[in-house]
Amino acid sequence: MERLERLIGKLISSGFWVHILFCAVFIFVFAISVLLSGNQGIACAAMLTCLFVLLCTYTGRWCGKFWLSRGMYVSFLQKSLLSILILSLTGAVGAGYLYKGNIFKYFVQYLTFSFPLVVLFTFFGVAIAFARNSLLKQVNEAQLLRQQKESELRLLLSQLSPHFLFNTLNNIYGISLTQHQRVPALLLKLSELLRYSVYETREPFIPLQNELLYIHNYIEFEKIQTGDRLVLKAEIQEILDINLQIAPMLLIVFVENAFKHSKITRNSKIFISINLSVKHDWIYFKVENSYDLARQQQTKPTESSGVGLNHTLKRLKLIYGKDCNYNVFQENGIYHVELSLNANRI
Repeated sequence: MERLERLIGKLISSGFWVHILFCAVFIFVFAISVLLSGNQGIACAAMLTCLFVLLCTYTGRWCGKFWLSRGMYVSFLQKSLLSILILSLTGAVGAGYLYKGNIFKYFVQYLTFSFPLVVLFTFFGVAIAFARNSLLKQVNEAQLLRQQKESELRLLLSQLSPHFLFNTLNNIYGISLTQHQRVPALLLKLSELLRYSVYETREPFIPLQNELLYIHNYIEFEKIQTGDRLVLKAEIQEILDINLQIAPMLLIVFVENAFKHSKITRNSKIFISINLSVKHDWIYFKVENSYDLARQQQTKPTESSGVGLNHTLKRLKLIYGKDCNYNVFQENGIYHVELSLNANRI
């Protein structure tokens, strides 16, 4: 069985053998039709006619490939007309000999039949060449677009980890100046987060439960940083289905931004709510955080401000397209992020 599969694979990969197989099947089907009709006496002539039709088709295909490769319209017409003339004369001679046994007497009669037949199948071959060329172009364009998307996604994802690391190290530096006893626990959590972002996000899609575990670790990391100032409400559905997958490092950016912007407030307490649920393979994700518009406007933006969010929105568009809904709004000092996307199921 394996040898047969390998043989079929080799036949398919070889263009020459594909054409041989096609011609053999075409002749076989034609032969069955002749035999079933009861005209066994003209079986040989019918087989040769079948080969002649294939010859006309492949000649037209060759002319079409010549035009596509060289772009010479005049040469294409010359070769096509010359091929049609030679094939028409050959068909008339062959038909007169095979069917009537007298070439000269029936030459003109069969030429009137041979010429339109040759024109029809020659231009059918040209049409096949053009259709094949158009299909190959579409396939190549689709592959190029996919490669460009994959390249852009890899670039965007590679920029997320440095962005996260930059923000986190800045926070740890600030804490180390006043509360150095909290630094070891922060570094331990940071190593777990970086291990995930570096080693477990190389695939285009990962189990949703892995991404949620990363979010839980990040929340614990932020709890250590923020201390008693944090008022957190987290309702994250437990996901047991490992076949439910998501693009890595998507949801975490919204959680990170919630912690980042909630800290820029005048309030003694900061509020963050994280809600995630899955229904019918759709992920519904909602993040709310306390928000001070006046303080946000007073804060001087840095070069990296918004990098993670902008990259994430680009990734969402590239990966999910219309299978993703994103909405943000501010109301009564609370910033709301609502995201729903169709999870990938393997």
